[in-house]
Amino acid sequence: MSNDKPKVFWAGAGIVWRRQRVLWLVFAVSLFLSYIGVRGLVARVRPALDHSSDAAPRLYHHFDVSAIAELTSLPEQPLTVTSPPYMLTSLLFAIFMLFATGGVLAAYRRDENLSMAEFFGACGDHFWRFLRLLVYFAIAFIPVATLASICGAAYNHMDDVSVSPLSAVYFAIAATVVVVFFAISIRLWFDMAQVIAVAEGERRMHKALRQAAGLVRRNFGSLFWLYLRISLVGTFFFGMGLYWWMIHLRPESTGKAFLLSQLIILVWIGTRLWQRASETAWYGENQAAVREPAPPAPVSSHAPELVAMN
Repeated sequence: MSNDKPKVFWAGAGIVWRRQRVLWLVFAVSLFLSYIGVRGLVARVRPALDHSSDAAPRLYHHFDVSAIAELTSLPEQPLTVTSPPYMLTSLLFAIFMLFATGGVLAAYRRDENLSMAEFFGACGDHFWRFLRLLVYFAIAFIPVATLASICGAAYNHMDDVSVSPLSAVYFAIAATVVVVFFAISIRLWFDMAQVIAVAEGERRMHKALRQAAGLVRRNFGSLFWLYLRISLVGTFFFGMGLYWWMIHLRPESTGKAFLLSQLIILVWIGTRLWQRASETAWYGENQAAVREPAPPAPVSSHAPELVAMN
């Protein structure tokens, strides 16, 4: 099996750039749903700020954590994130991404701009298959969630009984690395199952998962490193954006803050699409080797008799 080559890393970025209509579509849907969710937040925060001569200036002229804490402690809880607008828009975006994944992978697989009919046709054709994969993913993720819960309880216990606070910190770092490693591995497994389903037209998701499991097992190092590299690049630019926002932007610069926040979101979405494009490019290069071999033809038990001719 061939190892991951550097060109696959850049090939995925090239595909995202050439097929950037997919990126702008996802960004536009994200922006629209975010606008709907933010309207609900503004409607709840505005009355609290209008009747507070102290909190409003502290939030307008600089980012005051204590002012945020005061708003959070109010009985009406204007900053709660469990409100219906947040939950509804988040759910709608998750459903949209599940629906759009088939069209995204089809466009990246063919590396051409699909017509609207082709794109949404691929979305609808794969939606129910990917919905079944999502159910399988939730089941497969239960052990990871259980491990994270156990590590969290162990961290709290160590923090309470340990004399040195560093012991709990070191344990938290190690536990985070382990949990993230297993989470990425499962995500990579299901990503490749989706790629196989689109590339091979596979409708049986259990078979796609079985093929993806063998594929990831045989090429785990190259695929994991490909996925991790892109994640690190996206995390770096995400952190730089947050750093610039916190250090160099004044709270009064709402326009600049809005543009920067949307740029950060665009980079984050692009990072995820880059991963999908690179996985698709990797599978395209290794398709002949990873496809399951056809079963051998049955051999007749009776060999043909040779007739000697004099």
